[in-house]
Amino acid sequence: PKVVEFAEALKMPAKFWEKLSEKRSLKREQKKRASVVMRPIETQNNSPKSSKRRPQVSQEKIQRLFDHYAQNNDTIGPEGVMQFCEDLAVDPEDISVLILAWHFNAKTMCYFSREEFTQGMQRLSCDSISKLKEKMKAFPQDLNEPETFKDVYQFVFLWSRETADARTLDIETAIEMLELIFSSSKDVPFITPFCAFLQAQKEYKAINKDQWNSLLEFCVSAREDLTDYDDSASWPLMMDEFVVWAREEYPQQFPTPETVETF
Repeated sequence: PKVVEFAEALKMPAKFWEKLSEKRSLKREQKKRASVVMRPIETQNNSPKSSKRRPQVSQEKIQRLFDHYAQNNDTIGPEGVMQFCEDLAVDPEDISVLILAWHFNAKTMCYFSREEFTQGMQRLSCDSISKLKEKMKAFPQDLNEPETFKDVYQFVFLWSRETADARTLDIETAIEMLELIFSSSKDVPFITPFCAFLQAQKEYKAINKDQWNSLLEFCVSAREDLTDYDDSASWPLMMDEFVVWAREEYPQQFPTPETVETF
């Protein structure tokens, strides 16, 4: 009977109870450890399970790089940027330099502040020319991602302005930037005619932000021959004028809807 077993157990020496207590304590500890192992990883670590830590970079090396090109200034100017590009073995007018400026979140073309340079290098996990040169090899392919292309495109308008407070981009610079950012794209056949239109027209001396951003939306949504263009939609007047001009200058490439319906 259980009562008899319990009474007999009470007669056991003290060492027996000490060992029993140790065994029970050990089992409780083992269960506790097992429960920790079996918990989801997220409860043991505040960071997401799928997150990847960026490679460690040396702040000291980044600062030395900046100081080398800034030449005792708080900003890397045009000469320093030219030397920076030369050390990277890249043409200053290459698309990868534009994308680098986007990664640095640079406010002005041909200039990098200490903050822009430092934070940009950290985001790219680079602290040397060799690491950055390797990273930049993939920059042009990044534009194949629509959201990245859109971000870079919208960045270009702000970055290319003559001054940080300017609200427009002069026509000459706009043409150069459009040709650069669309240089690797074969899906927008009317960018070249649009740049020709900007050169030929006399009314506009500059492009504002709304016109610039609307152009990208236009490029994404319009058919290659522009036959679906709706002049009653809310496009900027500049786009209406371009379509009229393109149909007159390149009637075979951009036929009017009426012409298409006759065939």
